Amino acid sequence: MKELLTYLSRLEIPDLIFCAAAVVILDLFALAVILATNKESKLCKKRWEKVGANMELRMKGKNKEGKIEILHFPLEADEILLGRHISADIRLPDESVSRYHAVMTVTGGIWSITDLDSKSGTFVNGERIQQTSLQAGDVIQFGTMQMKFARKPNPQTQRGGQRNV
Repeated sequence: MKELLTYLSRLEIPDLIFCAAAVVILDLFALAVILATNKESKLCKKRWEKVGANMELRMKGKNKEGKIEILHFPLEADEILLGRHISADIRLPDESVSRYHAVMTVTGGIWSITDLDSKSGTFVNGERIQQTSLQAGDVIQFGTMQMKFARKPNPQTQRGGQRNV
């Protein structure tokens, strides 16, 4: 610190002005990068909402107090692995569910589900499927577990909180 103060005390006034101007310019560039990154992040989120169609899976489950509530699983990637394995994007800890049970994908706002040769099968609205596209309101069954494919609730109109698991 002493060396810096000694160096600065030897500088002429024009040198100090030049250094201050350089620091201000660098700060302005950093601010511009931060603002551009924030804008790009918002654009990416809007694009994803359009592509992903703002969908989620819902399932009745127990909270920490043991009360039954609706659990929300947001679908926020273009490929979602469902199963019992710890590496699954949506983990379904039930013995009737295979470790790698099914995969959901989205293309152009259309979600589809593919069974990964699970033992107990994947059912959409009561019919066993190998692969099918999904519509809002479809009921999907993995083993004995049922989930509903639905649009995310609008946060401005939703009462209470949602639970992301």
